Formats: sequence, C-alpha cells, structure tokens
Amino acid sequence: MNKVKICFIGCGDHANRYIYPSLVNVSGAELTAVCSLDVTEAEINRKRHGADRAYTDYRRMIETEKPDAIIIVGPPRLHYEAGMYCLERKLPFYIEKPPGENLEQATALAEMSKQVGTFGQVGFMMRHSAIVKKINTIAEQEKLGKLHYGTVKYFTSGPYRSEEIYGMYGTDDLSYLWRYLMLQAVHPVNLAAAFLGDITEIVPEVIFSGENILVEIRLKDSGGKRINALLHTFVAPGYGNLKFETELFFERRGMIFTDAFATLDYYPPVPVTGYLEGGNGNAIRWQFGTFGNNNIKMGYETEIAAFIESVRTGNTPCTDLSDGLKTMQILTESFNQIKTRVK
Repeated sequence: MNKVKICFIGCGDHANRYIYPSLVNVSGAELTAVCSLDVTEAEINRKRHGADRAYTDYRRMIETEKPDAIIIVGPPRLHYEAGMYCLERKLPFYIEKPPGENLEQATALAEMSKQVGTFGQVGFMMRHSAIVKKINTIAEQEKLGKLHYGTVKYFTSGPYRSEEIYGMYGTDDLSYLWRYLMLQAVHPVNLAAAFLGDITEIVPEVIFSGENILVEIRLKDSGGKRINALLHTFVAPGYGNLKFETELFFERRGMIFTDAFATLDYYPPVPVTGYLEGGNGNAIRWQFGTFGNNNIKMGYETEIAAFIESVRTGNTPCTDLSDGLKTMQILTESFNQIKTRVK
C-alpha cells in the first residue's frame, strides 16, 4: 500500500489542536479531504492542513474520495452515526471518545465491527502516551508480576455543571453526571481497566457541589486485582488539566509512580544503592524530554500513528471498539448505581 488516504470529519477545536497536527506528522498518511457542516470552516481547515478538497457532507466526501480510512472527531452522536456508515462500507475509522452517546450505540458499533470484520479505533490517548508505554515496558522487562493495586487520578478545570457541550445537555445532577462520565471520566477509567482482566466489581461514589463534581470508581477483576479512578472538577478555570497521576503496586514489590505525562519514578523490588543522577532517592526516574513533541508525550500523535499502522497491516488496535465498549459498560454501571441514590 502507498500512503494511506485519509478523509477527516470534524473541524473543531480539539481536532485542530491535537488530531490534525498529529496526522500531518505521521509518515505514510495523506490527508485528501476534510468535512464540516460549516462551509467556511471546511475550507479554512482544508487550507490549514493541506487537504485537496473540502466538503459539508461526509457521506458525499466518502463516496467521492474513496479513502482508505476515516478520522471522525465531533460530538458523540457523530461518532456513532459516521462510525456505522463507515462499517457498512467496511472502512476502518478512528473516532474520538466516547464511542457513542450511550451503551446501546457503543454495543451496536462493536457488534457491527465484528460482523463485517472491520475495526474502529477509539481515541483513548492516555493508553498511547509516552508515560503509559514506559509503564508497560518496565513492568514487562523487570518481570514485576501481576498488578495488585493501583490508582489513577485526574483533576481538571471542568467540564462544570453549566457547560452543556458536545451535544449533551441538562444541568440537573444526573445529566451532569452522565456528561462528565462520557467526556472526562472515560479517559482515566479506560486506563484503569486496561491494567485489569475481566471486571467483576464496580463501586462508584459521587459528590455534587454547585458547579463541580467528584467521582471515584473502584474496580476489581476476576483475579482480585484492584484499581481506583479518582477525578473531579474542583479546579478553578484556567488551570486546565491540573493533575494526572498513577500509583501502581506489583506482585514482586515493584512500585511505579507517575506525575502528569512527563515523569515516572520506578522503585525496583531491591532498592538501588546510592543516589543515581537524575533519580529520586532509591527510585529510578524517567522523564519525557523538556522540548519533546507534546502530542507524542500526551499520546495523540502515537495513537494516530498506531491507527495508520493498523490500516496498513490489518492488525486490530489495542483501543478498538470492543475496548471502548468495556469502558462504556463500566461507566453505565457506575451511572446506574448512582442513579438509585440521587433524588
């Protein structure tokens, strides 16, 4: 296969900040056309990112361009509708999270994918970030054994209660909770679940406080491994994604702590003697380069590169529609449990 021909659906802020620049940097991919409902935005993005043509109807774009694969970045309803359209034509696609507005849509996508033998990849960029790749490498090469316990923390400036975004409306407690689970909790929960096997226990807790929300989801798998995801919006506007941390404790007493997408401290089963340059006490420290590519650090460029490679090879990506369905099942069960307590 020559360069993979890509058509891009979506011209919003997230697409322009992260996904378009990542695609342009991936060798082996060619952006042939872009699509937005707004004709002006479509043309602006065509010029900005070097595409040949712009469209306002993604169906017409796909039928005309006959691409090798599609990238879809927009509201959850678009992820589902355009994703199904691609599967009906056996076109592999990348969609941003979440894979639909609800569990029913995520299930339909995953089942259709299996039926037609065509994959869709969900944009869980944390799984492709440099720091998470380093965690996996250390755990495997150091033979740390199975994970016994861990935490994932994610503290952000919003979305707050009044932010009715991505076509998900309502400011009552349950509407806000569902929007928060779909748009924010989806990331740390997907990462947490990736460290586990078959989930057998889901215990959610929630605190509503004015414009803010705090959610904790405790997970346990069939092997007894446990991991907690804790996230909230008690962060003032302007700070952005203030904190992303993991704490992981392994069978052989190895420990891994990460801070943001940049720093990892590994405590081996046998403490390091002396003080290592660049280390932290007895820990071995790894840091992402100060002037490194931010989209590689956070996982955007690496997830798009993985998508292009999957299109080229036919191999299923790690964050496929079945993986997305597993996350949606956890979030839906969490919502349903909390729903019984909210009056």
